[in-house]
Amino acid sequence: MPEMSEGYYGRNGALGLATPQANPTAEIEFRALMPQGVACATVRMVSAESDPEIRLRAYFTDIAQTLDRFDTLPLQAIGLACTGSTYLLGHQAVEAHLGELSSKRGQPVISAAAAIERALAHLGASSIALICPYPQWLLTAAESHWRARGYDVVDQFSLDPNQGDTRAIYALSPEAAGDKIHARWRDTKADAYLITGTGLPTLRVVSQLSQSLSGPVLSSNLCLAWDSLQTAGIDLAERAPTPSLPLLGGWEHLIDAL
Repeated sequence: MPEMSEGYYGRNGALGLATPQANPTAEIEFRALMPQGVACATVRMVSAESDPEIRLRAYFTDIAQTLDRFDTLPLQAIGLACTGSTYLLGHQAVEAHLGELSSKRGQPVISAAAAIERALAHLGASSIALICPYPQWLLTAAESHWRARGYDVVDQFSLDPNQGDTRAIYALSPEAAGDKIHARWRDTKADAYLITGTGLPTLRVVSQLSQSLSGPVLSSNLCLAWDSLQTAGIDLAERAPTPSLPLLGGWEHLIDAL
């Protein structure tokens, strides 16, 4: 980790985050999950496409130009807060491109889907229950992705399968989502419970469900924050894992202030 000058912000490190243009959640949750003294800079992935599938693909195909908006800002890792792009374009294509981009920039660029997979491997999970707040067509792509990556998907469902646009998840109530997820999963056994989708507010849901389900509860934003910190070599400090929150802990008291 590069040394930070005394008195400057980000004394313990600096991370970047790229988030879909209208996403109101990812950067707020990402920053809440950061240990003290870790700075976070955000850039928006932008597309004028009205078709949600084309828009999700464009976020990724234009990612090099998007990250150029950071200019010379020194960042130890950059997280891409969009799982849908990987689900549609495929793991191999996305990760090969990001490997090249990371080398070119001299900064690790991390996809949310890859961060989730590393978290699952870290926890030793081979079976997952999957909730996706997206339309049915994107839930289908998400399920196919995780099965292709070798995971046993023991359950999968969408909070709103008939929505016309993926941006509809931004209006979903976390309280209502939490109730639906708990009702669905209270009798479901899995190695890990995955809430995918960076636009859905999930921190309260993760905190509450972690007390009642038999395995760890993960979200896209939680995994991306954890993997970005790991990749950057930043000390987790007060965000050290706990038995109920085995990736990052110590953030639950911040939820009401977000």
